[in-house]
Amino acid sequence: MTPFAPLFVLLVGAANAAEVTDLAPNLRGDFEIRYDLEAEHANLVEGDEDVGKRRILTNTVTYAARFSVYHGLGIFIELPQVASEGVKYTDAREMALDPRSDVGTMVGGEVLADLDVRRGSGVVSPWVGLSGTPMSPTLFPSRGDRTTWKIDLGFRFKDQSNFWSYTSRDVIGGGPGASALRLRTAVSSSYRKAEPYAVVDLVRTGRINMDIVDANGAVVAKDLELRPASNATVRAGVEWLVSSYGEDGARVSIDAHGQMVYRSGQQLPSGVYLPSVLDASAGSAVTMSDRTELIGGAGVNWRFMEYLQLNVGGDFGANSGGRIENVYPVDAKVGARMWQVHTTLRFRARDPMFDQMKQGAASTEP
Repeated sequence: MTPFAPLFVLLVGAANAAEVTDLAPNLRGDFEIRYDLEAEHANLVEGDEDVGKRRILTNTVTYAARFSVYHGLGIFIELPQVASEGVKYTDAREMALDPRSDVGTMVGGEVLADLDVRRGSGVVSPWVGLSGTPMSPTLFPSRGDRTTWKIDLGFRFKDQSNFWSYTSRDVIGGGPGASALRLRTAVSSSYRKAEPYAVVDLVRTGRINMDIVDANGAVVAKDLELRPASNATVRAGVEWLVSSYGEDGARVSIDAHGQMVYRSGQQLPSGVYLPSVLDASAGSAVTMSDRTELIGGAGVNWRFMEYLQLNVGGDFGANSGGRIENVYPVDAKVGARMWQVHTTLRFRARDPMFDQMKQGAASTEP
């Protein structure tokens, strides 16, 4: 599973927009703290032989703020912090040189002790960008719009502290490191208590040149060019209002969705996603094949009041696997299992609380 910054989605009644297309009114905004747990369990195979098992586990906390500078136009910033990102192997075999083919092989190699070989953490470069809502029955009621359409355009900065190398402090960072552009477009509509929606999310990752440092602090490669995966995500779902109650805008809704993700091939340092490699490839960039993921999930959104909401959801799916490094005949087997847990606490700077505060402040003026 490639690190990535992820992107993550979860209603209201018939007059409003689903959350994937929600944009605060003029001079209002949202602040949220999001926790994402992402895991992948893959069998490593060489030909028809099982040569090990690999687990990739990533815990990320993201701080995000959105603010509307005008009706239908906003700005946003997202700051991910990788609490931990790790790769663990069980029943894995050591890579050895096959004298017949003169390439590395794990078949028949010595069984390694369970390895927790790579673990990183750190703050990832932020995403900054613009949001726009060309169509919205909430923001533009006089036009008679029946569909809400939202567009996000974001940019992530380059970061030399990442998951691909040790730093000068003998630790591994978190995240992909490379700069990226993101285009996300979402549409939603309403039918009674149901709100179907669709999201298309495109992330184009740039290149990064960096020195690769090993666990002993030795520089094994200078100015190595890397390019983490770009991805395209298509997501469709429906949100259903279960209950609304009280005078403070409280409501409970459920979300069911499915998505397909395509991740391009990527160029990374040898040894990041294999338990062992030959000295000949250490310090070189290798190519990992592209892959496709199919994921389904559900969640619950609980808005305690108009300005405070908690979303909890989970996803489960599988991916197409593929070649881990182009220089070795070792693949992640088709059907690698993936599961994710997402939790978001959102503070919504909305009416009526802020209008009351503003009115209260105005009443105290002389």
